[in-house]
Amino acid sequence: MIENYYKIVEEAILALGIPAELSRGPQIGQWNLKKGKFDILIDVWEQEKNHLFQIVAPICAIPDDNRETFYLHLLNKNYGMSSIAYAIMDDSVFVKYTSEANSLTQEIILNLLTKVAFYAEQSDFVPNEI
Repeated sequence: MIENYYKIVEEAILALGIPAELSRGPQIGQWNLKKGKFDILIDVWEQEKNHLFQIVAPICAIPDDNRETFYLHLLNKNYGMSSIAYAIMDDSVFVKYTSEANSLTQEIILNLLTKVAFYAEQSDFVPNEI
């Protein structure tokens, strides 16, 4: 069953003009793409009998100073985003989309990749006020 989702992801990557086999990550169900200077990482996995789909793009490190102001800035930015959000893991900021994979189509994946790439390109920031 999960292989069906792998196939849909690879068809979407191929529709971008990228050979899917060249974008496969180190683990089954992972793909690594590049948009400008940003990496876009795709994952499909099974967790507690659910199939999950995720796209993340690492954006920047969390600054050492004025973290509270930086976090508030991210939260304010999140408000204007559509189905995508800023997320923090360890000391890095990501643009992130996660959902169950059961409704995935090639068109949905292409739209989400476009959104993640757009927000990543718009997010090359450490706010000036920090």
